Amino acid sequence: MNNLLVSQICVYSVIVFLVGMTEAGGRPYLRSNLARTMYNRMVTDERLRNLDLAKLYEIDELALTDDVRHRFVQLSLDEETQQFLDNCFSQSEWLLTQIWHSVAKAFLGMFMTQTSVNG
Repeated sequence: MNNLLVSQICVYSVIVFLVGMTEAGGRPYLRSNLARTMYNRMVTDERLRNLDLAKLYEIDELALTDDVRHRFVQLSLDEETQQFLDNCFSQSEWLLTQIWHSVAKAFLGMFMTQTSVNG
């Protein structure tokens, strides 16, 4: 066999191997629950960062009654809310803080309701 054919077979073998290492949805196959959870978290965080937040403020005004429609005031995402959301994303990446919250929630959950633990 010539070198080109051998290299093509090697490349195709690697591609087939890597494709075999993905799940049906195109996600990588991760055996560890922790790795799978971290991957899902990264995908969700990225989706939330790219979310068009203006759509959260939209409503179908035709679904409102005439009385409500005349009193309705359209709001939008302001700078303070955007800063709050940015701070939330930043804090969600603090690994030690998240571990502390998980441990505290598990401990306090033995004595308190979930709502009380969350404050």
